[in-house]
Amino acid sequence: MSKLEKNKAEVDSTKTAADKAKTSRKSVESKELKELKKKLAESKKQVRELNEKYLRLAADYDNYRKRTQKELGNIIEYAGERVLRNILPILDDLERAISNHESGEDSDQTLQQGLGMIYKKFMKTLNDMNVQPMKSQNQPFDPDLHDAVMAKEIEGVEPDMVVEEFEKGYMFKDHVLRHAKVVVSK
Repeated sequence: MSKLEKNKAEVDSTKTAADKAKTSRKSVESKELKELKKKLAESKKQVRELNEKYLRLAADYDNYRKRTQKELGNIIEYAGERVLRNILPILDDLERAISNHESGEDSDQTLQQGLGMIYKKFMKTLNDMNVQPMKSQNQPFDPDLHDAVMAKEIEGVEPDMVVEEFEKGYMFKDHVLRHAKVVVSK
């Protein structure tokens, strides 16, 4: 073989090797491109799924928020229902006492007995609802429990003692429901 033919053969083999390398590189690049496209498609699918999940979660949260607002509104609106239900029997007793007083012969005594029974029933109802009257008479004056409406100077009584109660005070559990209106010694 001549030198020219050898060079040509070398060039052809180099071209063939280069072509093979190019083809091999293209094949590898094509595989990598396919893998990247596959990963991109999977990522897009995952983003879509997560977005749908987020939208459902946001809708669930919004529904929860609306439901709790409605329930809280109902609780506030109907908070006194239990108290009113407990007081209605006492109202019934008062109505009966009034109707019996108008038609009875021994009406004053009957009315007094009926009112005493109603008072006991009402105090039991308050007690059942954790409402207790405060004991103020002959107790030291406490501005957290009492409202002083007057001060009197009384011999033999220490200063700042409750000597008279105009209006009872009541506690609901451990809170003051109503302050007692009292007269305090000077």
